[in-house]
Amino acid sequence: MVLRKQDSFGGYLRMNNHSSFFDYIGYQKYKGENQPIKLELNIKEKVLSEDGTIPAGVFASMLDIVVGSTISSEMGNPTTTVNLNMNFFDLTNKGAYTAFASITYKDEKMITGEGVVVDKMKNIVAKGVGTFKVLSSK
Repeated sequence: MVLRKQDSFGGYLRMNNHSSFFDYIGYQKYKGENQPIKLELNIKEKVLSEDGTIPAGVFASMLDIVVGSTISSEMGNPTTTVNLNMNFFDLTNKGAYTAFASITYKDEKMITGEGVVVDKMKNIVAKGVGTFKVLSSK
C-alpha cells in the first residue's frame, strides 16, 4: 500500500493503490493514522441509470473495496472476496457518499467484515457483510 503524503485530507492520506476502474467511477480511498479506511465517491452523471438513480453495482463495488481493503490493511496481506451480501436502502442520487468498514470475525484464513455507505447527511444508503480469504504474501 502506497500513501502519498501530499494528499492529506483532515488527518487522512489518499491511498495510491487504485485502478482505471476507480478513476472511471470516481472512487477515492483514504487511510488515516489510527483511523479506518474510508472510500469516498462523488457521483458522476455518466454512472447513473437512465432514470437518474445510482446502479446498485456502484455501491456493491464500494462495499467490496472498503471491506476488503480494511481486512487487507489489518492483516498485512492481500485478500479475495469469498462471499458478499448486501442491502440497498436508497439509490436516489444525493451526490457524495462515504463508505467505512470494520472486521467482525477473523481466524487464520478467513475474515468477515461489514461495511456501510452513507450519504452526506450520514444516512445509511447501503450495507454489506462479506467473508474474505487472506492470501499469502509473496
